[in-house]
Amino acid sequence: MAVVDNSRVPEILKKLEEIDKYYIVVGVTGKAGGEILMIANVQEYGCNIKVTDKMRGFFLYNWGIPLVTKEIRIPERPFLRSGYDSNKDKLMKYGDLLYDVVAGDLSVKSFWETLGQGAAQMIQSFLINNVTSPPNTPFTIANKGGKANPLVDTGKLSNSISYEIRSK
Repeated sequence: MAVVDNSRVPEILKKLEEIDKYYIVVGVTGKAGGEILMIANVQEYGCNIKVTDKMRGFFLYNWGIPLVTKEIRIPERPFLRSGYDSNKDKLMKYGDLLYDVVAGDLSVKSFWETLGQGAAQMIQSFLINNVTSPPNTPFTIANKGGKANPLVDTGKLSNSISYEIRSK
């Protein structure tokens, strides 16, 4: 009597090895361009800007505001880190798709695409709906046409959040 192996173990291991060849990066990636990367970095980690005489003249000329401070502080508004932390449980549920990959119902590429799209959308939603503190100054709100959400003005930052599938 011949023994037949119906376990599919070699096939499953091959699919798991293929999944393990890749990872995703979610956030404002290099494709977004230098200016929006700088803005994202400043908003995520905050920034201190040394006030120069040229800046003092610019503020006084354009807005009638005499800058008496030596430094302008842009506070930290961690939309990426906090967006990930607040959605960790939802993201873990994407692991259920591994069963579909193993069963042959979902390709490895589709798995990573689905995970990347879902994670990017969660971060975008968090940025738009949850980052309200620290609030903008009245000066900033006035210059944003009355919009008070600290990270939303033109939508450029939230629209720049995407994902990349990368090889290890």
